[in-house]
Amino acid sequence: MRTFRLRPSHPALVLLLAALSTACNIVSSPPSVDSPLYVANSGSASIAIYAPFTNGNQAPSRTISGGNTMLASPSGVTLNAAGELFVANSSAKSITVYALGATGNAAPIRTISGAFTLLDNPQGIALDAAGNLYVANAGAITSSITVYGPGAMNNAAPINTISGASTGLDHPQGVILNATGNIYVANASMTTNSITVYAPGATGNTAPTSTISGASTGLANPIGVGLDGTGNLYVANSTGVPNSITVYAPGASGNIAPTSNHQRDQHRARQPTGRGPRSHREALRR
Repeated sequence: MRTFRLRPSHPALVLLLAALSTACNIVSSPPSVDSPLYVANSGSASIAIYAPFTNGNQAPSRTISGGNTMLASPSGVTLNAAGELFVANSSAKSITVYALGATGNAAPIRTISGAFTLLDNPQGIALDAAGNLYVANAGAITSSITVYGPGAMNNAAPINTISGASTGLDHPQGVILNATGNIYVANASMTTNSITVYAPGATGNTAPTSTISGASTGLANPIGVGLDGTGNLYVANSTGVPNSITVYAPGASGNIAPTSNHQRDQHRARQPTGRGPRSHREALRR
């Protein structure tokens, strides 16, 4: 899960508080504040779409679900400027793309899948300004960020890959890009809690330009990352009592304390329901 593009006019915590989850990604569609909310539900293999400002026990306005959708443990969602919906399917090792307004048992308009794609347990996904798709792969053997050109489909090889021991990638869960193309990645494994940042166009076994990691950071199984209009970094942490959103100033690096720490009990973000560590969490707005 795990990527969020926050707007300065939108309360920055809304999406990330809803995203205290290891199995659902939540994204607000571009470009306006009053946009629908898209939620990937891993357990039910569905995408739920909620009307702007939905609150409380409300049914989704649309749901994408069924055999034709090819959804399989969806773990990440994002939308492009045309309103096409991109979904990372972790168990199927695929990316499925749906037309604007897709609903019900809708088939994807294109799919990225196959050995050449190098997809391996894809989690968070993000798009850059040019429409390139970035995928965080939390593979059992290899952790990577794979990048696909606009319109990529079928068994397409990535146009770029970040992978290797020098990268600091370790079961990456969330990815997002800032306005200048820097790549922010949330890493959450049994031994690693970190945010690694890479220069625009980074490729291969490249070291991050900066890393946020250490006991003072408050990172605890970080699974989602977001940026606001001034460059503050928001991280959803799914481990700890209570769960938390930690916030870091632009350019933060090293074993640095967050500028603020928003916890579950303060904002009504709930613990997960359902089965196992990949079950989805209940998402509530304030």
